[in-house]
Amino acid sequence: MLHQRYKDLVFWGIGKATVPNYFLRRYVIRARPRNGACHLHLGCGAKYLPGFLNIDGNPFSKIDLWLDVRNGLPFRSSSVDSIYSTHMVEHFYPDELQQLLRESARVLKEGGGVRLIVPSLESAIAAYTERRRDWFDDSFPRHFESLGGRFSNFVFCDGQHRTAFDFSYLNEALREAGFREVEKSAEGKSRLYGSGVPPYEPGESMDLPHSLYVEAFK
Repeated sequence: MLHQRYKDLVFWGIGKATVPNYFLRRYVIRARPRNGACHLHLGCGAKYLPGFLNIDGNPFSKIDLWLDVRNGLPFRSSSVDSIYSTHMVEHFYPDELQQLLRESARVLKEGGGVRLIVPSLESAIAAYTERRRDWFDDSFPRHFESLGGRFSNFVFCDGQHRTAFDFSYLNEALREAGFREVEKSAEGKSRLYGSGVPPYEPGESMDLPHSLYVEAFK
């Protein structure tokens, strides 16, 4: 397994390499809305969503725009209808997170919103307290038999996660970035997308979900 310190160097290099693409898209090639609307999927990875502009820093994924979002979002102010992101923002340092959330608020239209899905710190603490070893993955990113090791896997992900969220923290960060309404959501439930919300973890346990779903509106 490649140590996280070396992965960080790779991600740093990718981030710098995408800077020209940011300026090209921001000032030369304007992103065209699809069907009259512009919906961003940030950090799409291997999950390409039709109807969204799929953005990722990995050039080997199926994407519409190669971009490290820590460099900013190359869209005009008040030009985007929605932003969707799953299990991405926990990989950012707090200052990077705040910059991205401010950029998200800037590019969104009035009444537009963001749907963020992140690992649930609250659920992880509850599962740990209740000694629910099976709630945690026993092998990713490292194999642990112990409850503490599995908890560490979930929260820190071998150093990949820079931040852990409960609702109060994400609510605070979103409001500081300029969002006026912040609310909890759930798998298959969405004020932002309605019945068209992209599925993330179908069949997820509702009593102690692994992910925290939050929607915020400008």
